[in-house]
Amino acid sequence: MSTNVRRALLDTVLLRTFLLAAVVVFTGVVSARGEGVPQLRLADDLGFPDEGYCIDVIGVGQSARADLPLIVHNCLPERGSVDRMAVLRDGRIEMPAFDACVTAFGVRTPLPGAPVILRPCGIDESFLPVTALQRFERTEDGQLRLANTDLCLVAGPDAAPTFSASHRWRTLTLERCAAAPPALSVWE
Repeated sequence: MSTNVRRALLDTVLLRTFLLAAVVVFTGVVSARGEGVPQLRLADDLGFPDEGYCIDVIGVGQSARADLPLIVHNCLPERGSVDRMAVLRDGRIEMPAFDACVTAFGVRTPLPGAPVILRPCGIDESFLPVTALQRFERTEDGQLRLANTDLCLVAGPDAAPTFSASHRWRTLTLERCAAAPPALSVWE
């Protein structure tokens, strides 16, 4: 790899780190429990006291897979990883480390059980009209409902270990808000 390419990559990483720090500092955003990187976290810790479950991508750092459906994973507050940063702002759930927003998966209209994915914020694509599929509203009960639908972000009822015995993950899908158990659908 040439020196110019390495320098450009380093500049990109430094700029992204600076921008993420600026988002945290200038918007006053803090995590749901006041620690580290802001994350969207289930209000119920589901058996992980002081940690709980947060919206996440599969993988971390260079191995993060933003091309796969999103999951919930134990929050790991001690790590403070910027790729876990998720901020609800102006009706969108932004994940700045990926320059993307949480997007309901569906052809014009998502169905119950549909996964959520990361796509560029505000940019319509073939079969993904993000104007409708990236807008979320917090309900009075604390659920995150896809705007103009009866579908909310819901963590799966089952958990499984990841590559570490102390880490757990669950699915993250859109389900009918009224049928969603609060423990799996109320977010901080």
